[in-house]
Amino acid sequence: MLHHSFYFSLAVLGLCVSATGQGPPDGYYDSVDTSSPAALRATLHDVIDDHTRVKYSGSPPDAWTVLELAQRDPADTSRILDIYRNESFAGVGGGNNFYQREHSWPKSYGFPDDGPDNYPYSDCHLLFLCQSTYNQARSNKPFRSCNSACTEYKTLANNGQGGQGGAYPGDSNWTSGAFTSGRWEVWYGRRGDIARAMFYADIRYEGGNHGTTGYAEPDLQLTDNTSLISGSNTGSNESLAYMGILSDLLQWHLEDPVDAFEQWNNDIIFLFQGNRNPFADNPGWVDCLYNGNCSLGTTYCDPAVNNSSGLPAVIFADGSPVTSDNDFRLVGYQLPPNQFGYFLTSQTQGFIPNPGGAQGNLCLGGSIGRFSKQVQNSGIFGTFGITVDLTNMPMSPPVSIQPGETWNFSAWFRDKNPTATSNFTDAYSVTFQ
Repeated sequence: MLHHSFYFSLAVLGLCVSATGQGPPDGYYDSVDTSSPAALRATLHDVIDDHTRVKYSGSPPDAWTVLELAQRDPADTSRILDIYRNESFAGVGGGNNFYQREHSWPKSYGFPDDGPDNYPYSDCHLLFLCQSTYNQARSNKPFRSCNSACTEYKTLANNGQGGQGGAYPGDSNWTSGAFTSGRWEVWYGRRGDIARAMFYADIRYEGGNHGTTGYAEPDLQLTDNTSLISGSNTGSNESLAYMGILSDLLQWHLEDPVDAFEQWNNDIIFLFQGNRNPFADNPGWVDCLYNGNCSLGTTYCDPAVNNSSGLPAVIFADGSPVTSDNDFRLVGYQLPPNQFGYFLTSQTQGFIPNPGGAQGNLCLGGSIGRFSKQVQNSGIFGTFGITVDLTNMPMSPPVSIQPGETWNFSAWFRDKNPTATSNFTDAYSVTFQ
């Protein structure tokens, strides 16, 4: 396994920290109401609000401590992996001349003054270890898609990702301009991590006061309006501040699904801060919050049987339930790394334990379609996804989904646990309009 189930001895702290990658505790999100964007925003904020502040610098544990545990290189867990260059560094404690802490939401947009009363400044869900030159090149430019006329900042080949470069967009970061008028496009391997960090900031910081300390907190909001973003750069802490570009971040969220690296980062930060990034745990909530698609579908037959990663594989859907939009995607995550698989669909729910000797359960029945022409590999981070053509469902013969029909989805995948076997995700049901 890559990130899960190993232990860190923190002699400098006089304690041992362990993390098993098991996600949120039972009941953590039970109070969340997903009936509407407003209800989801309010109830989700209540869950992740009022976290324990980790000091930015000082005696451990500080932000260096947390980040150098949370952002380990899966190929060598004694090292860290940076966000933009995809470079592996020795995790030396407190950084070095080669990597820094990147404020994904630039501190200049709303909270430039560090101190015990400034929670977003040292919020580790918003901080990423970053190669120094790339950190400085990004500066405080909004996250925004670029083009071939932009300047390329290449990634390094690491863990089967990055290192391609070449024609736009390649596996590179891209930039142009300066400050709010500039652009910083994150490479494909980590743009989803950045997007979900921004969504976290938008929900976590809603103004008001910290429930324990009473310190005032800013209201951080995502927008496409660069004038609002620029107006947040005042040199002082602000009660209301903006960042973006929201429409690009929503697209990046879809292009780079949650993976094991991001889940591990979430688990470690939770140990220290006591709150989680909910969009790494429940990526489908993004569609409800920002697109109003709160009733896309429902999960059933969960949790799935644990695979060799020690976790149950999860499926979620994203996009629109309106058939004429033909905008629908499936994502599987918490899969074992470097295994192939494909999605399944049926109009009938079912429950077949261990079909064909599998270790999991098939939760579809009746006629089952297989997206076998879209075979995927879970890669080193254990995730894969496809775009579904609703006009060409893989039945025999192929069919087009009609408004009012309910379709169910799951994914099958190979595994080795400990010998060759297979398993399934949980299942997801959608009634199309």
